[in-house]
Amino acid sequence: MNSNRLRRPVRSAARSLALGLLTTTTLSIGIAAVPGMASAQTAVTYDIAAGPLPAALNQLARQARIELIYDAPLTQGISTSGLKGSFGSTEALSRLLAGTGLTFRQTAPRTFTIERAPQVADGATQLGPVRVEGGNETVAGTGTDGANLALTMTEGTKSLAGQYAQVGGKSAERIREIPRSVTVLTAQEIEDKNITTVTNALDQVTGIYVASYNTRTPVFYSRGFLLQNLTIDGGSPMRMHDGLQSIINGVGLPNLLAYDHVEVMRGADGLYSGNGDASGTVNLVRKRPTAERQIKFAAYAGSWDNYRAELDVGGPLNASGTLRARVVAGWQDADSYFTGAYTKDKFGYGIIEWDVTPDTTLSAGASYDDLNAQKYERTLAWRSGSLGTPENLPILSKRDSWMPEWAYDKAQTLQYFAKVSHDFGADWNLTVNATRNEVDSNELYGYYGIGINSDAATPSGYFMRWMSHGHANQTMVDANLKGKFTLFGQQHDVAVGANWSHSQANSTNPIGGIAGVTVEEYLTYYRYAKPTKAEIATWTNYGEWGSVYGENGWDTTRYGFWGTLGMHLADPIKLIVGGRYSRNDNFRDQSIGKFVPYAAAIYDFSRDWTAYASYSEIFEPMQNIVPIGQWNEDPTKITYSDKPTTGRNYEAGVKGDLAGGALQAAVSVFYIEKNNVYVNDEEQGQVVIPGYGTTYMQRVAKLQTSKGFDAELKGALTQNWQISAGYTFNVTKNKEDDGAPILLWAPKHSARLWTTYQLPGALEGLRVGGGVRVFGNSDLRKGYAVIGASADYDINRHLTLGVYIDNLANETYRVSTSSAATYGNPRNFMVTLRGNY
Repeated sequence: MNSNRLRRPVRSAARSLALGLLTTTTLSIGIAAVPGMASAQTAVTYDIAAGPLPAALNQLARQARIELIYDAPLTQGISTSGLKGSFGSTEALSRLLAGTGLTFRQTAPRTFTIERAPQVADGATQLGPVRVEGGNETVAGTGTDGANLALTMTEGTKSLAGQYAQVGGKSAERIREIPRSVTVLTAQEIEDKNITTVTNALDQVTGIYVASYNTRTPVFYSRGFLLQNLTIDGGSPMRMHDGLQSIINGVGLPNLLAYDHVEVMRGADGLYSGNGDASGTVNLVRKRPTAERQIKFAAYAGSWDNYRAELDVGGPLNASGTLRARVVAGWQDADSYFTGAYTKDKFGYGIIEWDVTPDTTLSAGASYDDLNAQKYERTLAWRSGSLGTPENLPILSKRDSWMPEWAYDKAQTLQYFAKVSHDFGADWNLTVNATRNEVDSNELYGYYGIGINSDAATPSGYFMRWMSHGHANQTMVDANLKGKFTLFGQQHDVAVGANWSHSQANSTNPIGGIAGVTVEEYLTYYRYAKPTKAEIATWTNYGEWGSVYGENGWDTTRYGFWGTLGMHLADPIKLIVGGRYSRNDNFRDQSIGKFVPYAAAIYDFSRDWTAYASYSEIFEPMQNIVPIGQWNEDPTKITYSDKPTTGRNYEAGVKGDLAGGALQAAVSVFYIEKNNVYVNDEEQGQVVIPGYGTTYMQRVAKLQTSKGFDAELKGALTQNWQISAGYTFNVTKNKEDDGAPILLWAPKHSARLWTTYQLPGALEGLRVGGGVRVFGNSDLRKGYAVIGASADYDINRHLTLGVYIDNLANETYRVSTSSAATYGNPRNFMVTLRGNY
């Protein structure tokens, strides 16, 4: 590979760094040789444990409040003996680097460049020249929060492993120190596989099962339960799906182009997310302004006339670099393997950061997504009221759909956000984060279903059509204060916070169903006959706004207060205790509150390995939300749920930082209990409730359980060889249904593998990759394996040509849900040209 691409320095107040030091004596001479350069010599008390050098340098930079410039790949495999005591920043850096073969130079009052210490003929060490080259340099604000965010950024690292994550708390933590199962899908893996949507990203994450009702309203499951909560930069959670009303579901999911990487924590997350299912939380980390000016672009061309273009421009806006900005734009025009389906998308994102003072950083930005799609639906017949049938008797070809060709789905999504972060000394930080999402959607929709139990010579079904025009918005505010203190000779940390969110959604949904439609009539006429405006005006509920949720539609306010205390009982042992009180005000004028506790223990039993155990709870206030009991044609006589659903998550595991943190390993076991669960009443089948739509009546299943284990290995096996591998075993049970699985279509076994290799020598510009996603058998679906492969070639220091092939073996497989089944894409490819200037 081109040497300039290998040396891609990253500047931040606390990112990983490597390059330079053999002896502290030589370092002292080197520092003194920089005239007129007074370093920040205020003594700071450090207690940095021995271990991987990148993490140690990050901690020093945060505490010393200095900026470090480094060449990130050189951190791999380097360890330090640690640092304890009070020192000025230069002496602290000298001591921390002692014995590592690295040195440093001071290049500004609070800036240091780290580099490898050159050797002269007699073996002594001398300082070499400082070399700073352009690249993907993500800069953080001088504040502690900014530095912590920079730790999580994966752009430009060329690694399949992220060492830090926010999803286990409100600031960046080493994944090894988060006592939960956490996966990071890095920018490199996203680029390798040409992943462009949140849906495709989550399909690559260990333990996640993506069930797609159609292309635009995906549903995600983790550990057998609905994955609902999504946060951005660790802020207040948004709802991807609540099982009934989708607030940002499908057309409103964030565009992945605005984000550096994806973090997923599996299991109940009541402490930070407040409420939801016992499944986990997805955290998207925004792309941030770069320290150096950059222009990046990408052009895509792939199967089924799939064309896409991206432009990414960023850098400082003033000479000091205290004001920075970044703008990202994207465009897509794609057809689909499935007949009639298409996607047309225009997207823009911008962010600006300002270091108001050395202690305060302000950031703000916005994004806009204009989406026009025709979504395919249920490529197998809809057979209501018969579990197990989606796997049987497909009627149409694999490319066809029960969705009529005139259907469309349009949405405009506006998001704007702001954040302020302020340091109180070296150890304390206050951050306030606010985001607002607004979605305006228009949909003309239909599907055809036929009962499997029909024994007529010419069976007929029901053709459902409806139009929807809706508005949805969410406003989220999150504030947290975190810091450290020393007691009984040990350093401890404390964090407190509060968040608030308000969600509204309303729509008009005229429905025009036609009974007694035969398969032939649907295929030859109704599939193509687009309803006229005059016909739509005769449909039920035409022109009416609101629903059974209330006059203003879905209207819910959620807020809560939380706190944690992390106590080092001894050097290798940490105990974390905490809790959260959450309250929910729903559209039926009910206010429901509950406290959930949290506890965890962490034990560093060696330099590279940590064991942990944790307990967490979560609840979902379901009062008066879902219809229960017997359906009635009079909606005023339908009763609704009256108790919250609760979840408990027990977990234990082992995590390792190998090769100086370049390779990460994790194994965890888990057990989850959910009580007072509302499930579909299959005996009644689907019903139509005016204003509510087509749904199932619910019944109460008092206890559901989920147990199993996860295993992951991510990072660098050698300097040229990267791997991302994960396996999940998961067994779920409905205790009241003779132990039947919660999800009849979800597999017990699933595995994902992706690996890349940078060829050496004359072929150093070529990197090849390959992998597989494997899903075992389920009660409703046969297992399958989807193989992928990639190749990327550096044409020169600025341009890279790549290709990714998905489903290389052209496997035929089905993604199933309780009432529908969809074929997965056959073999397809995407060619990409990327530029970086």
